[in-house]
Amino acid sequence: MMTSAEAMQSGRHSESQQAHALVKRGDFFFYVGCLVCGTWIFGLVGAPMVLYGVYLLRKAQLQGAAIRPWSVTVVGGLILVDASVNYLAWGLDLLPSHYSLIARSLWIDYGMLGDGGYALHYNSTATGGVAVPAEKAIQIATIVLVMPIRAAAAWGLLHMKRWGLQWSIIGNWLYFCLWIIYSAAMALQFDLRFGTSEFGVIGFWLMGGIPFLGPVVLLPYLHSVNRELWSD
Repeated sequence: MMTSAEAMQSGRHSESQQAHALVKRGDFFFYVGCLVCGTWIFGLVGAPMVLYGVYLLRKAQLQGAAIRPWSVTVVGGLILVDASVNYLAWGLDLLPSHYSLIARSLWIDYGMLGDGGYALHYNSTATGGVAVPAEKAIQIATIVLVMPIRAAAAWGLLHMKRWGLQWSIIGNWLYFCLWIIYSAAMALQFDLRFGTSEFGVIGFWLMGGIPFLGPVVLLPYLHSVNRELWSD
């Protein structure tokens, strides 16, 4: 028969296993929810998944499980959502999906409201989609390089891997450079892209100036954290 001490130890071990299982489930719902939030239309599904994941992580913490700092969870989640949003948005135009009815309707309507470059001569070039060469070049850099780096780095960051922190910094600097290039391209072609749209100058800032400023908020945090919290 088990002694009382052995029974208590066994009980604590069982509770520890349950708490660890909650952490794994919470992370799963959190990761998947962040990626789903970036799909726009399924954001209403992704948001409850994120909240449920956070609830499970909090429950595991109350049961004594060691979890990552909540600030890391918030920052990593923001990077995942943003990477997913940008990958889908520009990928929808860069890939052959731009010939679909939903993509044509979405982008041409978007062009008339915000960025006229998407409304003029859409699907008229050999590459299809938006006919503005600068926009296509930025899309290629976004889809092939910047957003995959940020998504993978966010996964490593959330797993408290040092490479995840390092690549999150690199990825967000790349994103900041992309923002500078994108803003310059839009300003240089302002008459074509925003002089023909409904919102004009307001559209310039709503479409390119403000939404892509995530690195300005995230980089100071990533540069100031204690790197010793992340393991090799």
